[in-house]
Amino acid sequence: MPQVSYEMPEVLAPNKAHLACILLLDTSSSMGGSPIDNLNNAINDFKEKLSMDEIAKKTIDIAIVEFNETAECVRPFTPLLKMEPVELVARGRTAMGAGINKAIDMVKEQNRFYEAEGIEVHRPWIFMITDGAPTDDIALAAQRIKEEETKGKYGKLKFWALGVGDFNKEALFSLFEGCPAKRVLALNDFNFGSIFNWMSESMATISVSRVGEDVQLGNLPTNAQVIPPNY
Repeated sequence: MPQVSYEMPEVLAPNKAHLACILLLDTSSSMGGSPIDNLNNAINDFKEKLSMDEIAKKTIDIAIVEFNETAECVRPFTPLLKMEPVELVARGRTAMGAGINKAIDMVKEQNRFYEAEGIEVHRPWIFMITDGAPTDDIALAAQRIKEEETKGKYGKLKFWALGVGDFNKEALFSLFEGCPAKRVLALNDFNFGSIFNWMSESMATISVSRVGEDVQLGNLPTNAQVIPPNY
């Protein structure tokens, strides 16, 4: 697998279990205008709201990866409390496969860091948002999602795919081929604030749960829904 340039991250509350989360974001040209503006605002509000939780702000470590013409790390893993604001810009194509592979490399490296430091970990999240279809090969990405989702009793990864606008449902479901869970969601509009509020509540709940516990998440916002595999 390709190597990721990696700096040792800062960690707060090493005596508590941590959750690594990557926001994997489609910033291709079709996201231009109000969609990318709404996404930037939602991410920055997400940080402010979740930082109000005394445990979550120290135990949830966030990274941001964007994919357009290529895949780039916008923010390396950092404690939520110290996450800098983002100002993403829409441009280029939709290198989804490259984005997923980069995100998986990063989350695996982050978990190796936790292990080396003796820090307990919750199952990490990669939460992808896209409004289109991939313009590169996603076969390897799908294989790796399956491998990580099915490792051990609980899996080593929880991958989510949220589609907005004219996203490609078939492409998103193909990412979950062979996975027991197919976490494909659709957002009816570009009001990203609602789904990020749901993420904030979900992560706060996970942060106080036992490691390995099957946490029951709250209901999705009214403008979002799970797409069944037989859509």
